[in-house]
Amino acid sequence: MDAITIDAQPRDTGKRATKAIRRAEEVPCVLYGQHTDPVHFRVPILDLRPLIYTAETHVVSLSVDGESHDAIVKNIDFHPVTDVPIHMDFLALTAGETLDMTIPVVTVGIAAGVKAGGILSQPLNELEIRCLPKHIPGQVEVEVTTLEIGDSIHVSELEVENVEILTDPARTVVSITAPRAEEEPEAEDGLLLEGDEGAAEAAEGGEGEAADAGSDEAEG
Repeated sequence: MDAITIDAQPRDTGKRATKAIRRAEEVPCVLYGQHTDPVHFRVPILDLRPLIYTAETHVVSLSVDGESHDAIVKNIDFHPVTDVPIHMDFLALTAGETLDMTIPVVTVGIAAGVKAGGILSQPLNELEIRCLPKHIPGQVEVEVTTLEIGDSIHVSELEVENVEILTDPARTVVSITAPRAEEEPEAEDGLLLEGDEGAAEAAEGGEGEAADAGSDEAEG
């Protein structure tokens, strides 16, 4: 996987400095890691778009004040109203040391069962994995073309080169289920459907009028 290169500028910390960075349409960021002291820096929002608006995981070649770091995005905070990124955390990578992380799972192809009217369900959208930094996959692709109605794929069936999958092997990644048949409404014992209820009321009204008419004739 090719790394995305970002040239960043060091930043001051504190509320006033952070607000000034955001007004300049930049994102305050921090890099941290087991063998790295925290590095605070700022990056224009536009430069971060390849990392924010994607489902894939990317390794970042980060340059701050003349020092280079390999990292991945660990967390992104967004403004609750505007949905603009307001802070990002980066995790520094160490060559030769494995790390645990989450990567997205995507399906590839159109299942035969879907073409036959079935419904594709994907209850698992992410995988927990362990690997070396140089083997980090952008995502895991699951081929579903041959799946028929009733078929499913579990974590135990996935194979990702140079990666240890930590997610429970028994979990279902994707399945094809038959469509639900529409059920006709049925009247329960002692209950009338809406249309029958109206007919019953009309019948009762007619009987009442007939009884009143008979009473009037008798009195006459």
